[in-house]
Amino acid sequence: MPIHHGDLELSLLTLLEGGERYGLDLAKELHTLTGGDLALNAGTLYPALHRMEQRGWLQSESRPSSRGGHPLRYYRLTPAGQAALEAKREAYHRWHQGLTERWGNR
Repeated sequence: MPIHHGDLELSLLTLLEGGERYGLDLAKELHTLTGGDLALNAGTLYPALHRMEQRGWLQSESRPSSRGGHPLRYYRLTPAGQAALEAKREAYHRWHQGLTERWGNR
């Protein structure tokens, strides 16, 4: 299932609202939440996280992995990220309501 930048940002910000997470954990949860329809690869996930970090919506920190290997980069929302999430959530609700009204009770 294709995903657009705005949808991906809304999804990632929503997951991060629950607390800090590392990239692969975010991808796994989105895969689970969509019943397997959405599988993010690193080439989609990490540019989106970096873009949101550059906008000031996220902060990140590298930490050693408990399993060894490469360190994990944990992401968390900033106050600007919370504000962006609220704006995106409101826009999504308006969009969803408009479509639902057009479709009627099908």
